[in-house]
Amino acid sequence: MKILIVNRNYFISGGPEKYMFSLMKNMPEHDFIPFCLDFFKNEKTPYQNYFLKPPGGPDNVYFNQFKMSLFQKIGYGLNMIYSFDARRQIEKLLKEAKPDVALFLNAVYFTDSIIDACKKYNVPVICRMSDFNKICANYLLYRDGDVCEDCLEKGLWRIFANRCGGYQRSLSAAAIKFTSMCLSKYRKSNDYVSFFITPSQFTRQKMIQGGFDPEKIVHVPTFTKVSQDIPDVESDQKTILYVGRISPEKGVDVLMEAFMGIKDKRALLKIVGDTNSDYAKQLIDSVPMEMKERIQFLGFKGQQDVKQLFLSSLFFVTPSVWYENQPNVVLEGMGLGRPALVSKLGSLTEMVLEGKTGYHFKAGDPKDLAEKIDLMLNNPEQSIEMGKAAWEYVKENHNIQNHLSSLNALIQKVANKS
Repeated sequence: MKILIVNRNYFISGGPEKYMFSLMKNMPEHDFIPFCLDFFKNEKTPYQNYFLKPPGGPDNVYFNQFKMSLFQKIGYGLNMIYSFDARRQIEKLLKEAKPDVALFLNAVYFTDSIIDACKKYNVPVICRMSDFNKICANYLLYRDGDVCEDCLEKGLWRIFANRCGGYQRSLSAAAIKFTSMCLSKYRKSNDYVSFFITPSQFTRQKMIQGGFDPEKIVHVPTFTKVSQDIPDVESDQKTILYVGRISPEKGVDVLMEAFMGIKDKRALLKIVGDTNSDYAKQLIDSVPMEMKERIQFLGFKGQQDVKQLFLSSLFFVTPSVWYENQPNVVLEGMGLGRPALVSKLGSLTEMVLEGKTGYHFKAGDPKDLAEKIDLMLNNPEQSIEMGKAAWEYVKENHNIQNHLSSLNALIQKVANKS
């Protein structure tokens, strides 16, 4: 079967890209046809000529790298409401490749134009939700350091009041996002989508709260690679690990404050993630001189290095202060036999079984987090047993066979219906 797979980037830059390339590798029975932006960093593909030209040029991936004139900025803003360029390009691909089904991943940039194109050529659409972009102008249900559900509870007009416009915070960005979301709602564009896949039950409930049809929202848990036998590597019983993006919503500052307040002064905290942002540099500079040997920022690490860091740690912490949408890093850590210490918030509450595969702590509360860290450090044997239970849980509930079976069933269903 031919599957059109739509994603902003065609190189590994986050969860949606890891997922995309994993599908393409593990579903050889399907012919995947990618549609993305044409960046220099992209993996090679025969479909590259159909890719859309990026607004900031092929070497500038993110908005803060864009160098545009006023005229170009206006054009960029209009394309964020409805991209006629994206529609033209994807229609060329649809006519030539003739896919049976379209699978949208991180496809927000292309707006509803690609839904219209698929509708025109009778290609059914499945949309996987990697964030909350259909119900939140900021994508994360998070604003100014706190969870925010204003748009869900009070209406889209709150976009203006809060100056929310995707990852940008300004009145002009808010106007663009407001117009885009209202236009989508007025035109009922999402009605054409056959199914929305949510990695977590929590996200499914939020989509329903946002007015989406429960019959169209299917929970398909994320998968991760799990070994048949639990990894047999001796861990350092004083090492704690954080892996992920170093940004405000991830709660790394909360973790650092908690760590500085724990009783065990021999423990080490290793933080893995890109340290090039201003926010990351501020966190590094804030580490007291006497703590610099114990709080280690390791920068970005490749997959094999991250695996070894998990295996050499007693447990890992995910201290997020936003509604995580079943993050891969939690599954990866648990799949390597390490217990998780996570915020009691969003999908994290359903991923970790309290006292069995790890612990929860009150989100944003460094004191509660410090107490849980001390509890796990003081009981290494219990932590190791919880790690074994975590491995068993992930192996049973998040294996690739179950995921691909569920996804294939949906693909077949919409293809037959079409």
